[in-house]
Amino acid sequence: MQTDFPALPLPWPTDDMAQQELAHLGGNPVIGHGFRKTLFPVITKEDVLQMQISILRNHSNSEAQFTEDYRNYVGAKYAIATASGTSALHLALVGAGVTPGDEVIVPCFTFIATAQAIVAAKGIPVFVDIDPVNYCIDVAAVEAAITPRTRAVMPVHVHGLPANMPALRQLCTKHGLLLVEDASHAHSAAIDGTICGALGDAAGQSLMADKNFPVGGEGGIAFFADEAKYKRARAFLEETGIDYSMSGIVAAFGISQLKRLPYYDAIRQRNAAYLTAELAKTGLFTGPEVPATYVHAYNMYRIALHPAAVGLDDLPIHAVKGAVQELLVAEGVPAREWQNKPIPGHLPFQNRQGFGQGYPFTLSQRDFSEYSLDRFPNALKMLASTLTLCRELRSPVETERIQSYALAFHKVAARPDAIRKLATENTYPLPYERDGRLG
Repeated sequence: MQTDFPALPLPWPTDDMAQQELAHLGGNPVIGHGFRKTLFPVITKEDVLQMQISILRNHSNSEAQFTEDYRNYVGAKYAIATASGTSALHLALVGAGVTPGDEVIVPCFTFIATAQAIVAAKGIPVFVDIDPVNYCIDVAAVEAAITPRTRAVMPVHVHGLPANMPALRQLCTKHGLLLVEDASHAHSAAIDGTICGALGDAAGQSLMADKNFPVGGEGGIAFFADEAKYKRARAFLEETGIDYSMSGIVAAFGISQLKRLPYYDAIRQRNAAYLTAELAKTGLFTGPEVPATYVHAYNMYRIALHPAAVGLDDLPIHAVKGAVQELLVAEGVPAREWQNKPIPGHLPFQNRQGFGQGYPFTLSQRDFSEYSLDRFPNALKMLASTLTLCRELRSPVETERIQSYALAFHKVAARPDAIRKLATENTYPLPYERDGRLG
């Protein structure tokens, strides 16, 4: 029988670990091989009991309870629980009022489901670059991309940091556009106390098992700001016969997990604050910048590299990143890219087959030259110069683990000679010149 309880306690980190030889060069790693796995979500007796109750009751009752509980938590007016995040995004777009051939402006950097949902709604994804600081959609780029065919703007609260929703709302009001959130990374993220999912005209959110707020497997939820949009989404399901329903067992797991979400949030905030403060001391690394009135959910944690701070600015930054990643992984830190190419560079948007014979792309008069990757310099620079921790700040991440991560970053930053040697001796291709990889 498998258990979610750790087999061994992680050894307590000590400052001298950062002074030892790099693991890549034969030294002891900060985190040994037997201690590297993090477990999430935690499954408790409350989860099991809630799922047993769901089996004995009408499944629609569990789905309805989950929907109401989470809608109330977010503060949205209306909600529909769904079988996946992609279906939630699809419903949000349809409910908001996107129709075949409508253009929807979306960031080039996100998970592919954001853009696939637009195609599912028979809309045309119009990709724009990201802000170089927060990695969310660039507001100025959005305004430059608006045409008479534009119907909606779909920001992504990427990694859990809310996009600049006040500026986007002002822009959408000015041009008469819908504002539809992709809040799939943004469970409990907020601006001025309003939680993501309740900031736009509609929103879609993934609740799959690797998210900060997981249901039992795959799941999602769509939020709507008014009754008309909610009814439009309901009518779409009835007219098409599409079954996007969340299962009762999945919902039951979400009901009990929701009660612990504030605890998980607090652990992530604590871990992120500690790591950000420690990275600032290294010179080489910095953590995310979070505006004063924003709450970052830290579904992921993106780390920027600054080679000039350690005398490595004469090297290609992507080679420095590749070398640093290799050294960190050897120390037991699961640093990774999370996406290596902007979404318009992936085959579904290069080929544009859609539903067949190019539909719905054939509804557009565009030549789609804007799907060329050179149109997104900020995203390309980010991919070449940053690394990500994906699940390593989540509860139950122990205090000693987050401290060990920080020590590993200090250890690597203190060895620019080793970074230089790897970066010059090895071949590290630009991330976006490799085949597109999701996640």
